[in-house]
Amino acid sequence: MSTNAKTETTDRPHRKLALVIGIGEYEDCKLENSENDAHDMSYALESIGFIVTKKLNPKRNELKHILIDFEESVQTGDMILFYFSGNGVQWEVSATVF
Repeated sequence: MSTNAKTETTDRPHRKLALVIGIGEYEDCKLENSENDAHDMSYALESIGFIVTKKLNPKRNELKHILIDFEESVQTGDMILFYFSGNGVQWEVSATVF
């Protein structure tokens, strides 16, 4: 006995979604290349079929909403990519390995 049942993920084409963030305008410094890097990455991703959401220099609260909105737009089976260009901070992390 055979069936023609399809799963939810095969009923529609998989989307390729990308969130590209470029932050170069900080209170204490200006980064030269963050915005250009974000533009270049967006262009490259679009050229291979990604639907790109690009945001430049969002403030902290705006960035929270951007991340939430992007997360909520993702559907089962989507391929997602997150790209960030800007300053980062690293905290010391200690781990115990058993």
